[in-house]
Amino acid sequence: MGYYVDPPEGTKEEWLIDHGLEVTGDLKWGHPPETVLVCLVDNGPFTAAGICCNEAEFNKFREPDPTPEEVAASKARAEVVGIHTIQLDTGNQRPRKWYVVPRKDITNVCPEVAERLS
Repeated sequence: MGYYVDPPEGTKEEWLIDHGLEVTGDLKWGHPPETVLVCLVDNGPFTAAGICCNEAEFNKFREPDPTPEEVAASKARAEVVGIHTIQLDTGNQRPRKWYVVPRKDITNVCPEVAERLS
């Protein structure tokens, strides 16, 4: 996961509304080849619009965030072996919205992803 929509003007949300179509319901991999799936994640202080280049990235974006118990267990495991950690995960699920966007619009706003999408 490494390519994100970062429009030169306006917000990511505005760009996705103008160029994409929000997808609701039970989302599965498989979309027309001339389109790209984008996952808008609300990280609290900022949002990120991740471009799903392949099914593995799509599945990664769909994974639930760690629960508070999983965050605490991860920290405890690290501390047992002497690793000090700073956990940025809160254990709360970050809200996500999905969009289908024409490939040409994605490559216009993020040209470096074109090679990964072909």
